Amino acid sequence: MTSRSDPNPSYWEEYGPFQHVKHELIRCYLNGWYPKLGTWAGRVLYVDTHAGRGRYETGDPGSPVVALRTLLEHSFRDRLLSASEFNFLFIERDPENLAVLQAEIDRLKPLPARINVDLRASDAFERLSAILAELRQGRAQMAPAFLFVDPYGFKIPGRLLADLMKAGRVELFVNVMWRELDMLIQQRPAQGTSHAQALDEVFGSEAWRTEITGVTMDARLDQAVALLARTIRAKWWTSAVRMVTGGQATRYMLLHLTNSDHGRDLMKECSWSVSPAGEFRVRRSDNPDQQFLIEPEPDLRPLSDWVVARLRRRPERWQGLLDAVRAEWWLPKHVNEVVRTLKRDGIIGADPVPGRKFSAAANPLLRLSKP
Repeated sequence: MTSRSDPNPSYWEEYGPFQHVKHELIRCYLNGWYPKLGTWAGRVLYVDTHAGRGRYETGDPGSPVVALRTLLEHSFRDRLLSASEFNFLFIERDPENLAVLQAEIDRLKPLPARINVDLRASDAFERLSAILAELRQGRAQMAPAFLFVDPYGFKIPGRLLADLMKAGRVELFVNVMWRELDMLIQQRPAQGTSHAQALDEVFGSEAWRTEITGVTMDARLDQAVALLARTIRAKWWTSAVRMVTGGQATRYMLLHLTNSDHGRDLMKECSWSVSPAGEFRVRRSDNPDQQFLIEPEPDLRPLSDWVVARLRRRPERWQGLLDAVRAEWWLPKHVNEVVRTLKRDGIIGADPVPGRKFSAAANPLLRLSKP
């Protein structure tokens, strides 16, 4: 199938590790996000900005089908639908892709009441801009929304994404095509040129000139992500996983942006679920069907150093460590494991809590046993 609007129709011929991990993250996140909002919001919105065909030639489902089936197959589906309406907006500019996607959605019909699917043949960012204009005109807010932004190229409109974030309880999951973006940044294009204007649009200003200056590709990526998060005004950003192609060079990166503490926690949990060793990298040669005979364990030595460093400054309650780790990569369960190990090894001690065993629930005051 050829298409004038799809710049890379051969993309749909293969289903690789990055697509697999991307969809696993969406499935995992929505499985927790739907019930978190659906029990009270009244209306919930999922948007796929570049929805594609809905299925690869390998038979694997695309992101719109993954998102819809996650709700259809959810164990709390009926309870959620009794409390809220779930709206799915799938935007795809290529009419041939959209026709294939429509056929895939039709396979899932009839849909239960209160699940609505809207397919639009449009430029995604123009459509989203129109939605925001309608909301401003009506002085309304957007329903709680999860937007999967998976553009055909590296151009993502930073200011538009910022406007979306402040339009309501909105979360963004963005596929950042870093290799192409980084190549353009390294050219340091002159002000006023089309390349410079493209970078200004991505980052919402010329700040990329002074804030993305790292020597290595990954250093520049970390700076770029931090700048994007500030531009979009997200409280939390999570670099969920990176696709590398040979060596350690990152080609794509999945970025989650949210103002919700729960959203930050949930995306961290999902990232660890697809990368249990804590590497958060996918390589082109990885086999998504391979099963681990022995589940890989994360290296928690850096976390142990983090706990010791905090306790070296002052004693701290266990719950304080669990609250503080939200800003780090590790999970609360990792903190609990490290605290128990440090206590067992005599490196830390704890003030006893009468009638309670040594546990996070008891929330004892922890202190270093050794200087």
